Amino acid sequence: MKKLERKVFDEVYCRIRILVFFIVCSLVIAIAVLPFLVYNLTRSITKISNKSVHRLPTTIIPSHYRLYIDTSQLEQYIFQGTVDIDIQIKEIVNEIILNSVKLNITKIEFQHDDFNFTLNGSVTYYKDYEQAIIEFNQQLNPGSGRLYLSFNGKINDQLNGFYRTKAHNRIGLCTQFEPGYARQAFPCFDEPSFKANFTITIRAPKYLTTLSNMPVKLKYDDGNDTCIYEFDTTPVMSTYLVAYVIGHYDYIETRDSNGVLIRVYTPTGRKEQGVFALKTAAKMLPFFAEYFGIKYPLSKLDMIAIADFGSGAMENWGLVTYRETYLLVDAHTSTQKTKQDVALVVAHELAHQWFGNLVTMKWWNDLWLNEDNFASWIEFLAVDYVYPEYDVWTQFVSDTLATCMIPDALHNSHPIEMPIQRPTEIDEIFDDITYGKGSSVIRLIHAYIGGEAFRRGLANYLAEYAYKNTVTENLWSHLSKTSNRSHLSDILSTWTKQMGFPLLTVKQKQQGNNRLITIEQIRFLADGTKDDSLRWKIPINICTKSHPNESFYQLYLNGTKEQEFLLENIPETDWIKLNLFR
Repeated sequence: MKKLERKVFDEVYCRIRILVFFIVCSLVIAIAVLPFLVYNLTRSITKISNKSVHRLPTTIIPSHYRLYIDTSQLEQYIFQGTVDIDIQIKEIVNEIILNSVKLNITKIEFQHDDFNFTLNGSVTYYKDYEQAIIEFNQQLNPGSGRLYLSFNGKINDQLNGFYRTKAHNRIGLCTQFEPGYARQAFPCFDEPSFKANFTITIRAPKYLTTLSNMPVKLKYDDGNDTCIYEFDTTPVMSTYLVAYVIGHYDYIETRDSNGVLIRVYTPTGRKEQGVFALKTAAKMLPFFAEYFGIKYPLSKLDMIAIADFGSGAMENWGLVTYRETYLLVDAHTSTQKTKQDVALVVAHELAHQWFGNLVTMKWWNDLWLNEDNFASWIEFLAVDYVYPEYDVWTQFVSDTLATCMIPDALHNSHPIEMPIQRPTEIDEIFDDITYGKGSSVIRLIHAYIGGEAFRRGLANYLAEYAYKNTVTENLWSHLSKTSNRSHLSDILSTWTKQMGFPLLTVKQKQQGNNRLITIEQIRFLADGTKDDSLRWKIPINICTKSHPNESFYQLYLNGTKEQEFLLENIPETDWIKLNLFR
């Protein structure tokens, strides 16, 4: 019995010693790898914290893309490509972060200009942030270099990115990259502030028309029922303006008075339906060049009708894409309203060739002004110039101004200027308030400072920031200078940074040959309730019975609830009207 107890004791003791040995070894290993674990944990936490916003870092700046797209397998709805990006490295890094969505990056190489060897990289995808992090096994020093990527992807049917269309059983391909869909077509720094040149080469079936932003520089048959199209290099521009279209098209062409080649591409057999848009563009392009004081920057302008298109049109530089109904006019069946709509949309997109393409907002927060609302206002100016018989300014009041006032009179309205963290939020924010009220604010500025001061301010703004990025305040500054109205920014901020609009109540009292008026403001709400928390700064012009066609007085409401003005030399028999010309 004692021998048995001794044997059990020895076995237990042996097991305890083995257990202690393993515990000690584990502690030694843990202590050895602890710094490594802490480093990687810290690095992971840093990456997560850096991704609190969906923006790219500014440590890497692209300057030139050489993009190759192979669409020879379009029947299988797949494409392949390569992109060679010239970049500037601003500080020491060991990774390059760019945008990539629904793409498979198959090869990564980096060549630093200061070294004679090539680095291979690995990629990690951050789907929620639509980013790809390319890591290298050594640091990248400040300087310049070239990043080479091979990739492939699917040609989708979602009307954005690189997608397919179908009309009369014929497949076509189209791009729609605004606001953040270029990343679905090729890996890139897909934010408007990362402007660069683009040299685009496309392989496509030889029986299809192939277009891009710039004219074809070289076309050759590669012997496989496909052709290679090499296009001229673009000016410096944002990724969302890159475009290419492949499909069955006819075209008609003309040149404007400045010699710019203009073409309208239509579905085959319907090119006569492009005549109205072609004539309209040929008149409007010189109008904008003179109004802005800058010639159209490219040698050609293509406008093309797309069978399946999500929006009305897209202002891709040199290759404007349209929904068919906003470009094509049938001389026998189209109504006058259709012609007017086509003229307005053409004017809108041509205005963008300067205001948006040549000068671009730094971030989507300023899209309300630099893009759609300015173009939504100036399209009326251009159409009124080319087709005065349409009387479009009268329609602006009923179709644009009145339309935006309905939702803006609700408690749950929102300001024009809204913070945007990622491009996908744009469609959620931009509505009748943003577009209609925004263009109405532009109309207010134009009336307040006068047409010529407004035009000179725009021209100076475009000249200073050509091929660059800006913020809204840059435009306000130029308009303030040309109009000598230093308080312009203060006025506009009350209209763009807060919701709603005021109801003005005017009381008047005659004092001899003068008129004392009292103006009270309060936010107008559709349900009749009162909100006394908001104030607006409002320019007021006054015309009278004796001076019915001019602003006899110009007043300024400084943001107080109630304000008095003494108007001299207005007899008791004269009526007065406020803001007649706005």
